[in-house]
Amino acid sequence: MNQGRSNIAGWRFSFSVLIPVIIAITVTVGTAASFIAWSTAKSDDRALERQTRLVSHMLSKEREYIAGDQNDISAWDDAFYALEGDIDLEWIDENLGAGFYESYGHNRIYVLDPKLSAVYAMREGGKVAQETFEADRAVVAALAGKHLGIDGQGAIEAYLNGFAEVPHVSDIAVIDGRAALVGVVPILPETADMEVAPGKQFFHVAIRFLDDALAGELMDQYLIEGGHFSSDPAPATGEAVFALHNQSGDEVAYFKWTPDRPGAQILDETMPAMIGALLAGGGIIALLMRGLRRSSDELEAARAEAHHRSMHDPLTGLANRAGFQERLSQAIASLRRGRDPIALLALDLDRFKQVNDTLGHEAGDKLLQQVAHRLLPLLRETDTLARLGGDEFAIIQTAVGTVADSRSLSERIISRVSEPFALDGADARIGVSIGIAMAGDADKDGPDLPARADFALYEAKDAGRNRYMVFGERSSNDQPIAVPLPANANKVA
Repeated sequence: MNQGRSNIAGWRFSFSVLIPVIIAITVTVGTAASFIAWSTAKSDDRALERQTRLVSHMLSKEREYIAGDQNDISAWDDAFYALEGDIDLEWIDENLGAGFYESYGHNRIYVLDPKLSAVYAMREGGKVAQETFEADRAVVAALAGKHLGIDGQGAIEAYLNGFAEVPHVSDIAVIDGRAALVGVVPILPETADMEVAPGKQFFHVAIRFLDDALAGELMDQYLIEGGHFSSDPAPATGEAVFALHNQSGDEVAYFKWTPDRPGAQILDETMPAMIGALLAGGGIIALLMRGLRRSSDELEAARAEAHHRSMHDPLTGLANRAGFQERLSQAIASLRRGRDPIALLALDLDRFKQVNDTLGHEAGDKLLQQVAHRLLPLLRETDTLARLGGDEFAIIQTAVGTVADSRSLSERIISRVSEPFALDGADARIGVSIGIAMAGDADKDGPDLPARADFALYEAKDAGRNRYMVFGERSSNDQPIAVPLPANANKVA
């Protein structure tokens, strides 16, 4: 009897004291752990944001430095005289070449005549044959040519008249497969009354590679760990990446570094004490870890679901406008890696509004879902079907052999969409107009690809709808290339 009462008391104690305590401890530890994780992540994010701004600032400064370095010798009477008549190569080497290298450490230095031919060349502090400039001509001439244009000559004239500083042109470019800062400045007199014939200026060229040496200088100066330049945008584990763009906005190189993680560092330092507390808790720790693991899995699943929702149309399950833009960017980027051309098909359903008005919005939604189900089997796994909104769809065809592939797909789409749709006991017939645009070159065709597809779509609509049009092509009778409208296509039953 006493044993029975003891068991009952034990159960009562468990339910009235032990279990509430375990729950309270679990909640407390879970709350503390969650707060620590959140504050650590926020601290690390803020540190990364600050460092990213610092990296952006220091790389911008490097671009300014090359201009500042060259400005020290660009307006110099002695340099101007040394290039007049018989060129004094010994003086040039001592002052504009080797001397300039010793002062600033630029990897390559050239002095060009007004026709952009090298009269002096230096690499890594040593004078080399002038012919070595030819390997760098394409990049350098493109920058130097800006000084020879109307704006460039106007800037030089403004300096000579005392209204401006010596003009300087610089950019990030690829030299011998390596990213480099390239600066070009005209060599002009500093004395105001010296005459300079238009278009007769010599030019000083400085090239500084974005290499380990420069990365080491930046790390020492700005206290950055693990800094290095790379042509690969993908970071290693734990690295941060900052893209360097040229004046055209293209990503030319990437600076990578190991970011400071003060939150993670604090967490590492306090981990032994935390582990001791967890070990002391025993079973409580097991429950806490299980809960944290479950919360982490749920959070990751929620993030994945949120990302999926942000990239997909909730009605049809297709990629939405954001997902379409992301995949189009990826497809255009693949062209830079030598992939086959891509095609963009802009689709607009014909008479969809008539179905909406006749059968209602719910029927319209079902129609859009059925259209998606009909189109998906017509595509390859590498293609993308997206709903951009309303009755607008788009298809990204990757690795397209010829425009005939897109024509064939368009014909199948028009044929499939023209078949009747069963909507709440009624048959609805619609059509689809398609605009096709091809892209084989990322830089030439990529930016205008959506606009070209839309233009072709508008022409298909103007030509009578329920047909396709290829951007930039005309049929033999100078009419838009199209698929004719089915005889009963304008019926909505």
